[in-house]
Amino acid sequence: MLSVPHLPKGSFAHSVWLHLVLPRAAVLAALWAMNQSLQLPIWLVYPAAVLDAGFLVWQLWRYHQAAEAHIRDTGAMAPSWGGYLLCLLALLSSATLWWDTVLIANMPPPEEQHSEQMRRAREALYQLTLSADGRTVQFEGEITYGLKARLAQIVENAPDLRVIHLGSPGGHVFEARGAAQVIMGAGLETTVSEACSSACTLLFMAGTRRHLDPQARLGFHGYGLSEWVHLPGYDIDAAQEKDRVFFLAQGMQPGFAARIFDRPPEEMWYPDHAELRAAGVLTSP
Repeated sequence: MLSVPHLPKGSFAHSVWLHLVLPRAAVLAALWAMNQSLQLPIWLVYPAAVLDAGFLVWQLWRYHQAAEAHIRDTGAMAPSWGGYLLCLLALLSSATLWWDTVLIANMPPPEEQHSEQMRRAREALYQLTLSADGRTVQFEGEITYGLKARLAQIVENAPDLRVIHLGSPGGHVFEARGAAQVIMGAGLETTVSEACSSACTLLFMAGTRRHLDPQARLGFHGYGLSEWVHLPGYDIDAAQEKDRVFFLAQGMQPGFAARIFDRPPEEMWYPDHAELRAAGVLTSP
């Protein structure tokens, strides 16, 4: 802690320490600490800098008066000029730190990492909402990367979860497979109120019990790659066969399973409820 050395009260040295060194050292220390941890709004920086500049001018004026009196009384100029050098140092240090404060205040907020930007962009493509009683979760939107992880987190934090309501035009098959495993592992029932198509059918078939509302539809079609996706080693037939095996394991009849990928990627097959029930796709009316 800074304190005034044992100097004769009222002496020139005592005045320098009391009115210049200690107050200015405290201000500089506070500025330095603030610049290390805070980003003040620019509207606050300028008034604060003006106030400190006024305080510094007052300090320099007080020192000048004390120095003039010391020279007049003793004729010794060396201590006074040493003090003026100290004033110059205080002025430069204050200006430097305040300039740093202005630069920090004008800095843009740190850029979000690209991975975080992509995560938020993907999450904006769908909604995953847990009911107030924690027994149902609603999924609406596109199946995209990150769905499996978010769904797994909800399942972990909602021990009473029993049902997932689905509404999706489809999306990424790989992510759908992962989400389907989460649904199976949690033993959830699956229901659809409107439409569940393409990769969404993987999520639907993962349910222990599967239900469609009267107006709801399930849509099946063959797999394909978007025109901007180039995966030379990707075997579409093998991918379809892998998911056909999954459907069969979940109770789908072989004759129906043999037809689900017959439509081209740009078309959709919507079997009626009676056909779905006969094929083992629906387990409840």
